[in-house]
Amino acid sequence: MARDRSYLFWVVPLFTTVVATAGCGGPNVGTEQPAAPAAAASQPGTAPPEMARKEQTTVEPVPAQDDTAPRCGQPVRAPAATALTVTGRFPTSVAANEQTVSGLVEVTSQAAVKGVGAPQADLFLVRKGRIVTEPMPQDAVGVRWDLAAGQSRKIPAAATLMSCEPGGDRLPPGDYEMYARVAITPDDAPTATSQGGPWPLELH
Repeated sequence: MARDRSYLFWVVPLFTTVVATAGCGGPNVGTEQPAAPAAAASQPGTAPPEMARKEQTTVEPVPAQDDTAPRCGQPVRAPAATALTVTGRFPTSVAANEQTVSGLVEVTSQAAVKGVGAPQADLFLVRKGRIVTEPMPQDAVGVRWDLAAGQSRKIPAAATLMSCEPGGDRLPPGDYEMYARVAITPDDAPTATSQGGPWPLELH
């Protein structure tokens, strides 16, 4: 029986020593911190979320400019044919010291047209095939156009007699040509621009 007590005496201290060692230097199993979550890996062939958001951003199309619009020093270019024809009544001679030249433009439609257009025509002058004045700005808002097939409408038109060149001065005396443009935006179609001319003009 004494032998049994001696065996217990040596086993218990050894077990106590092992437990104490684990509590001081070993990993604490009861308070172990959870591992940081791993970053989500992108599937092969897919873009990261940030890039995907950028790629999904839409860009509004920019409307194309009218490449036939009159520009200073450029040759006259006629717009595409429309259902509208433009005729004009203008003086054939004006004093060179005048500020503007004005007249009337008659717009005739070959088909029914309903939409919005400017209350005046854009009038500009050309000399030796080159544009020398650009249309004057129009401050007025658009007006309603409602033309039946074959119907006409008259609107005013005026052009400056000042050169469109930088620091432009009065146009010198000589022979010129006038062109008028009328733009109408139908209710169910893109803007259509019609052009009339040339009409001769002498500055004296």
